[in-house]
Amino acid sequence: MSVTDSSRSAASTSGESVHERLRDAILTAHFRPGSRLVEGDIAEWLEVSRTPVREALLALREEGLVIRSKGWIVRDHAPAEILRIVEARASIEGAVAYIAAGRISEEQLAALEALAARMVEPGISRRLANELNNEFHDLITEAADNALLAKFHRQTRINYWNFNTPVIFTPDDDARVAHDHEELIAALRGGEAERAERIARAHVGHTASILAQAFGLDEQ
Repeated sequence: MSVTDSSRSAASTSGESVHERLRDAILTAHFRPGSRLVEGDIAEWLEVSRTPVREALLALREEGLVIRSKGWIVRDHAPAEILRIVEARASIEGAVAYIAAGRISEEQLAALEALAARMVEPGISRRLANELNNEFHDLITEAADNALLAKFHRQTRINYWNFNTPVIFTPDDDARVAHDHEELIAALRGGEAERAERIARAHVGHTASILAQAFGLDEQ
């Protein structure tokens, strides 16, 4: 590889890293809806030049996470739009689980069980539970080993509190999530692709119902 090629590769890696880090910062509520994103401040925060920051912001605009209006702003999503995203997410989760049932390893199954156990520990915060839940579903996506589905999976991730959603998950909801995770792990362990798909779709569908009720919207 030439010096030029090496430089291009490093620049590409830097740009991808900035994009992922900035995206995660938005999805984990480091930057809330309506927050202004100043290229210079972000570049200083991430210790990079402004160029990869600008490229990352352009990519995030394509993903619908930021808008440009006298500068960059974290976009706020309308309730109906969030429901549409969750609707798409249900289909993606189902497809991912279906494929993962035939490819998941024992090591990955053990990791899923560990994550599921941590999510039901007494006193766990909502934020940590959500982070662990993301890890849980990311691991299933990793097991599916399908780059295109993985891309769609990332693009439809929403941390609900970051979009000003008035959602309160009850203890019954938490219990259902835990039960769904146990059932999903069992289906994946047994290689039951269709069952895994049904559980995954219903799992996300329940979240859609909670959101619809919180927003006062009818599910279509």
